Amino acid sequence: MGEVMKKKTKLAVVLDRIKLAMALLMMALMAYVFTFYLDSDIGVVICAFLLLAPLISFLIAWYAASKLTARLEAPTSLMKGRHFVADVTITSEGSLPVPFVRLTMEQDANFEPDDARMIQGAMTPAEPMKIPIGMTARYAGNGLVSVGKLVVSDYLGLFTFRVKHVPNALAIGVIPAIPSLTGAAQMLHAVSDVVLTQDEEEEESAALYSSQTMPGYVHRDYAPGDNLRRINWKLSAKRRKLMVRMDEAAATVRPAVILDLCPETEANALQRRETLMEGALGFLMLLVRQGIVCSIQYATAGGWKCLPLENEDAVRSAAVELASADFMGDGSRVDPAVLQEHAGAYMVYSSNPDEGLCNALKRLHDVGYVCLVMPELAEPPEISGLDAVWMLSEDFTMTALQK
Repeated sequence: MGEVMKKKTKLAVVLDRIKLAMALLMMALMAYVFTFYLDSDIGVVICAFLLLAPLISFLIAWYAASKLTARLEAPTSLMKGRHFVADVTITSEGSLPVPFVRLTMEQDANFEPDDARMIQGAMTPAEPMKIPIGMTARYAGNGLVSVGKLVVSDYLGLFTFRVKHVPNALAIGVIPAIPSLTGAAQMLHAVSDVVLTQDEEEEESAALYSSQTMPGYVHRDYAPGDNLRRINWKLSAKRRKLMVRMDEAAATVRPAVILDLCPETEANALQRRETLMEGALGFLMLLVRQGIVCSIQYATAGGWKCLPLENEDAVRSAAVELASADFMGDGSRVDPAVLQEHAGAYMVYSSNPDEGLCNALKRLHDVGYVCLVMPELAEPPEISGLDAVWMLSEDFTMTALQK
């Protein structure tokens, strides 16, 4: 898409120069005919006019362009599918009227403009000109909106001057939705079994720890909002009321969802990335509704980021965080620190499941249950050595490719 836009821009510049050359040639031809063949006096007047008029028009347009300043305003984040307006405000510090202002916008494939045509208008220095540009957020994720071309054209339409004082591109985060998944029960059951098994192992270790006259679990009465996984059901049955563990002798098992995503510019790639983001959020919502504390991890320009999730509100907050994520990592497909965490289960959502990722997942498999989720691909790669491989379709249906 970017290469096509560059070619179109170069072609437009070439056509503008050809039109300018043809106009000047026709003016010179007309002056020549009148001066030497029709009426020399009128020819002299025409020559003077043809010289002075373009010169004055040139100076006015050049002066106006040097005095213009543009400002771009847009929302910093919004939900996917929402319509919004990016306002371009143009002000002039000069004292002369501005002949013609021509504006074109550029936006990433995340956004669809209402009208992609060039906007043209005239303005006076007394009042700024505000141009609203309507757009719709198509794909979730971080995208840029910018002033692509802002020029001033003279009154005769012969010259154009680019306005130098244009604003920087604005980053707008499109918040992904949290969908309901179809066919995710088996994957949820497998992860829940891993968490339950490791929790039981921790409780046995804690009991052994207590039997050696060291502190084990301390309990208190259950209060609304407490994590259900911290309820000691055996003690609750004995006391006939719910009892909650206040501390744990071993680290809490926290399944991790890892996003193996990257910056995208093409619409199809953005669609696949969006499907993985939203599918991961949908599965995280299933986990927290089961009372399973989990986390989501993704790469950014500043390093890997980990968001702990304990309830539904935390998952919704993670969706807002993902809207501004750039996914510009250092090249590592999995955070090296994740090998040291007590996650137990790792669900990796990847838009590019290649050999490099498979090697990273095999190392991860040595410390826990590893599941790979990929989008619908024309030629799905052969993956081996993992506990499960799933395919996630655009309608959020999960299909097991390997169990």
